[in-house]
Amino acid sequence: MFEFLSAFVSGFYQVFTWSTFTLMLVGIVVGFIVGILPGIGGPTALALMLPFIFKMTAVEAFAFLLGMTAVTATTGDITSVLFGVPGEPTTASTIVDGHAMAKKGEAGRALGAVLMSSLVGAVFGAFALAAAILDGQTPHADLYLSAGHAIYLQGLLIPVKDLVNGRSIIAGQHASALTLDYYHIELEDHDVVLAEGAPAETFGGDSRYGFDNAEEYERLYGSTVGPKRSFAPVVSLNGGRQELRSRLRSAISPIYDARKPLDIIGDQIASRAELSIAA
Repeated sequence: MFEFLSAFVSGFYQVFTWSTFTLMLVGIVVGFIVGILPGIGGPTALALMLPFIFKMTAVEAFAFLLGMTAVTATTGDITSVLFGVPGEPTTASTIVDGHAMAKKGEAGRALGAVLMSSLVGAVFGAFALAAAILDGQTPHADLYLSAGHAIYLQGLLIPVKDLVNGRSIIAGQHASALTLDYYHIELEDHDVVLAEGAPAETFGGDSRYGFDNAEEYERLYGSTVGPKRSFAPVVSLNGGRQELRSRLRSAISPIYDARKPLDIIGDQIASRAELSIAA
């Protein structure tokens, strides 16, 4: 329960920063218009909006696109009930009973039913999505990361070395390969990409000369000014003493829970790994 509340508070804080919340409201307005007007559809609007998110952070982009997508089907029900014209393909079935009720003067009752159904489905879907993040099926295949490469979890960037549990995340396993080619994606700003479904950070601009193409990059784009600003807080266990304290906090948590966010996330991943092995 404490883990859920911690994740909820972290996500709540990120969504209600002024930039993210404003973009979410803009997305909702766009989705409302798209849902009302027949012919465009949510997937088409989603594709048309993709070029606008390139300059956004990951959280802002998700808020904008989800805000838009979430209301398209709901507003499509309005035209289906009132006018008998589906605003979305998925709302066509609403015409059968909804528009017939509107003709009988029961439009309010029909709209109330479809809006409540949409609310229940959205809440259930949100809980299902939260439970699926970095579960036993993520990443979708074996994923090899350097020890300092960070994963984005519950609003925090956590180096992989601090998530090693000996089960689902193992240190030093190279799949019997003699050599391992290591690639890193760099964007204009520090952000995340999905690596086999896991949200991994992009290159932050430091240690560029650890890569084979560093000189080629400098010839093409010039010298860099140093590390980029991290888009999210970075939490790490710096040294064996902090790691020992983290393990002690996890060990006594059933009696007295003094765990920090990094401890909680690590315990969640380890618990899911144990359940997966048991199954």
